[in-house]
Amino acid sequence: RAAVRRAELIRRRFGLALPVPFVDLSRIPVADEPVRAATAFDGAAIAAVKWRAYGTNFRGGVMPDAFLDQRGVVPPVSFWTGRAMVPPSRRHRLLVWGGSGRVLGYVDCGPAHPDDLDPVALEDGIQVGEVYELYVDPSVQGRGGGGRLLAAAVDALVAAGFERLELNVLTTNRAAQRFYEQHGWTATGRVAHCEFPLVSFDEARFARRLSDGA
Repeated sequence: RAAVRRAELIRRRFGLALPVPFVDLSRIPVADEPVRAATAFDGAAIAAVKWRAYGTNFRGGVMPDAFLDQRGVVPPVSFWTGRAMVPPSRRHRLLVWGGSGRVLGYVDCGPAHPDDLDPVALEDGIQVGEVYELYVDPSVQGRGGGGRLLAAAVDALVAAGFERLELNVLTTNRAAQRFYEQHGWTATGRVAHCEFPLVSFDEARFARRLSDGA
């Protein structure tokens, strides 16, 4: 309770958004929380949501526990603050789930990187948008926020003129794959291997076609 009071004092003084557990969810009808454009004040809360969700959702064989136990806050708070203040382009969107002063989840989306695209899409000149990241705080997962964030990202990318949408999911993360499948995304069959100093993993490419108006 003391930590919550100190965090609330910081929020009032500097306008910073708070993540769970510093938000008192007992007083908030979570189902009614809006999805809105992120602001610079949300940067620290977005970083906290990712750190908490990453360390919870990726256990049980999704990623090595040893890696999760020693991970830092990546990307740092400054990245998300800058990302909200100055998007890389007019077609990028950073959205959060939560009213002013709180962040329960977020989604980051924009143009797909050419290196990640199917050669056929490149040859045909198809405009491909991508959902880069979508995370919901573990304490409010299963309450509709993920679906609302994903729907908002799809709407934003369609409004930006993209004809096809794609995203990456860890091949070991069956829960995330089921989530996207339930929302109309399908595996393309493409798998990319990612190698880093502390960890390596495979990502499956999922896509959602929009030619049918969906």
